[in-house]
Amino acid sequence: MLFSKKVAVGINLNDPQTEILKGIRQLEFLNQSEVHFVTINMTTSYAIGLGESSIVYPLIDDQKKIREATISALNQLTSTLLGQNFKGKIIFECIFSDDPKRKFCDYVEEGGIDTIVLASREKKGFFESSFTNYVNKHSRANLIVLKHKV
Repeated sequence: MLFSKKVAVGINLNDPQTEILKGIRQLEFLNQSEVHFVTINMTTSYAIGLGESSIVYPLIDDQKKIREATISALNQLTSTLLGQNFKGKIIFECIFSDDPKRKFCDYVEEGGIDTIVLASREKKGFFESSFTNYVNKHSRANLIVLKHKV
């Protein structure tokens, strides 16, 4: 029985999650799935003049270079994350957005993703504003959370 046909693994390359994400090797249902490794980079918009237009950073040319470097890094990372029995399909996505949480949920919805795998820290603090918490509340896909201690 195939648990999920399409799986999105959210990865933050700025936060060292490699060790905790190695746990996905033990998720045997991934071996036959279409796995999307997704990273989302934050953009910032600056208004010019009276707000009629804006400049978005990083610039489009810089986004292309960042996308190429990110996909290369994801490609290297997945070789350590997926086991030898993996026979599914791998898709790499590098997305830019001023609202990464919402954009990730949109990607999941538009892509028909069945299951999401995210790495998360233990609860830290009074406010619940984590990426994982947001995705859990705003996505219909199943969510698998891999936790580690900070």
